[in-house]
Amino acid sequence: MSVDPTNRLVADTLEADWNDRLRVLDGLQQENERLQNADHKLLSSDARTKIQSLAEDFPRVWNDQRVVPLERKRMVALLIEDVTLVKSERVAIHVRFRGGRTTSLEIDKPKPIALIRKTRPEVVAKIDELLETGSDRQVAEQLNALGYTNWKGETFTHKKVYLVRAAYRLKSRFERLRERGMLTANELAAQLGVCPTSIHLWARRGLLRQHRYGNLHRCLYEPVGDVVLVKGQGGRYSSTQPTFIAVPPTAQGAI
Repeated sequence: MSVDPTNRLVADTLEADWNDRLRVLDGLQQENERLQNADHKLLSSDARTKIQSLAEDFPRVWNDQRVVPLERKRMVALLIEDVTLVKSERVAIHVRFRGGRTTSLEIDKPKPIALIRKTRPEVVAKIDELLETGSDRQVAEQLNALGYTNWKGETFTHKKVYLVRAAYRLKSRFERLRERGMLTANELAAQLGVCPTSIHLWARRGLLRQHRYGNLHRCLYEPVGDVVLVKGQGGRYSSTQPTFIAVPPTAQGAI
């Protein structure tokens, strides 16, 4: 009523808008109350009691296997307002909940991923030891039998043994055998004047000692030294095995 008469039209318009907004607000409040009453009717008293007990026992809800990770994220978002991390010698964590309560705790700094994925020294030492007598595949089998695992807690395979061997520059089974003077089938065949197939055959018969370094078909052979090969004879009814006769030192000097 105290508005200047010249502005009465503006005042009437504002008052009409204000009244319209009040009516809308009143309608929304009534609708909200109606929906709340409808929701309460959907739940029995027993159901409401169970829901309240679940809210009071948060760890049981969180650890329930039926709760999927997405629901856990929603639960955290409803409970926590923000988290502040302060890094020093240790990591300080300050958590502020939506109700205003705060809590703080300290933890050790997480290890870099390079250290987490690093193979334990005792495992590396065991692989180095087992490579003296076995191939990558055999080493993996022995490690699993002894209960060793990689950084993920997984069992070993020949590929994982190879990766550890390459990362720590461990000598392979092949390199160790070559350092001990082992020969390939071609090298031993050239020394004895036979074909490599004969070397493989004699090794299977036990006439030559072989050492495997890869899969079932990869092996090296112990040298036979200075010998004279006496070839065997095959036959339908009888056969003789080849023999190796060592050359005496005197004969070697004469040669």
